[in-house]
Amino acid sequence: MQRSVLATFTLVVAWVVIAVAADLQDDTRRAYESYSAEVTQAFLERVRSGTATSRRPSTETMPRDGEIVTSPAHQDGIIDVPGGLVHHWRSSTFIDGASLRDALEVSYAYNDYQSIYKPILSSKLLSQEGDVYRILMRIKESGGGLSAVVDVRARVQYFYPDNRSAYSISTSEEIREIRNAGTSTEKSLSPGHDSGYLWRAATFTHFVARDRGVLIESEALGLSRQFPPLLSWVMEPVARRVGRSSVDRSLQEFIQAVKARTSTQAKGR
Repeated sequence: MQRSVLATFTLVVAWVVIAVAADLQDDTRRAYESYSAEVTQAFLERVRSGTATSRRPSTETMPRDGEIVTSPAHQDGIIDVPGGLVHHWRSSTFIDGASLRDALEVSYAYNDYQSIYKPILSSKLLSQEGDVYRILMRIKESGGGLSAVVDVRARVQYFYPDNRSAYSISTSEEIREIRNAGTSTEKSLSPGHDSGYLWRAATFTHFVARDRGVLIESEALGLSRQFPPLLSWVMEPVARRVGRSSVDRSLQEFIQAVKARTSTQAKGR
């Protein structure tokens, strides 16, 4: 009981600390941009050389239908950079009976994201120029006693190396934290001058058609403020659990949407 009370008290204190304004510093931004550039280059090398899928050369080593395999992409999923933390996770799944087109059509459905992903409160396609989409999403994330609402404006570009695969790179162009979201006192904070819950984000996704379905491999990046030194011992495990569960949940919701589309199409034939 005392341990539970201590943990609860610590999380309350942590939330108070996190709620205090934090500024994104230039060295933090540069460190993230450098790390993100390395991740982007590594991702492109894998998908263009085919090594992303060659890690699973047989059906025995691929995820089973609907199975989600998630792991830290580097270290334990949380990487220290000057003045901040980079969150980096990798996940994969296999959707039996689905086609590459099924997966892509769900991915393109930006105006419907709020009905696919529970954390997304609203989503809108702002523009499309060829294979480049610009979108705006309002997202509410919570876990471990901490929560935040953010408006994320992002650029997503799709690439189609052949008729059996595609990949996309999504990068945030602006993230604004929203205080008192949905109320008469709602306030949009200046980018980089907020609680530091999320300053930058990127997602890399590879779609590959297989004999019986489609394989999805994804990486997620995020940048946040550092944990207060005296509270990092309790906040890091919480953040790690939240990061992993967020990635798992997003992929599970994507699977459900793809399977629903596949089922609807099958009934319409």
